[in-house]
Amino acid sequence: MNEIKKIFFGFNLISLRHLLHGKPLQFLAATKSAYIAAHAGTSFELTLIPELSLYEILAHREPIIRLCMMQYEDGSLPNEQAMVLLSILVAESPDVVLEIGTYMGHTTRQMAENLPNAIIHTVDLPESFSMENDDKSPLPMDDFHLIKSRVVGRKFRGLTCANRIIQHFVDTASWNFCLSGSPTFFFIDGSHTYEYCKNDSEKCFSLCDGHGIFLWHDCDTGHPGVVKLIREWRGQGRNIYRISGTPFAYWKNI
Repeated sequence: MNEIKKIFFGFNLISLRHLLHGKPLQFLAATKSAYIAAHAGTSFELTLIPELSLYEILAHREPIIRLCMMQYEDGSLPNEQAMVLLSILVAESPDVVLEIGTYMGHTTRQMAENLPNAIIHTVDLPESFSMENDDKSPLPMDDFHLIKSRVVGRKFRGLTCANRIIQHFVDTASWNFCLSGSPTFFFIDGSHTYEYCKNDSEKCFSLCDGHGIFLWHDCDTGHPGVVKLIREWRGQGRNIYRISGTPFAYWKNI
């Protein structure tokens, strides 16, 4: 999968020229070089985002969380990362949460079970979505392999906590975010292109008038669009940090 990603993200006019001239080895070398060059820049951008440890974020709070040790599936949140998210979530104890990117529902379920009195709004593309009709979306997407394999909300279906989970099947590029009520905690983990990350983040910001807790997943070298958005927001005076040892970016403005 990593090699496929390098080809996909390293594809450019130079590599295309090699492909058209029937030079597959040169094509692969060109895509790899382009990928490495692009991600070297992203690595530098990451160093410009300061870090905080989880314990600095929690301060003197000692949240008690319930962590279901689920087997990892590609696209889901690993258990060690779920522990970080849930610790912050329980410490803040919001009444309403908005999650962008339901996928199989691993994280949705964990959030609902750790906040027994909260409502969790979670958003994902319609189940009928396919790559063939992607041209209907006004913004560029990624993670098509995950979109194709998903069974949205599978991990919380039939559970008691599902009574407090409100599933929205919609493209966030055209969704009315006000349908999620008044969330104060936002977990942004949808499409990781810069355009979608910007769209989702700005609409969440408007929804809470800039007063909430934001967590972005995949703020790392593999997702330059997320890093670019975080850098832009920091440039606007928003004190966003990376959480040490994780791919999370974190901002609290209450």
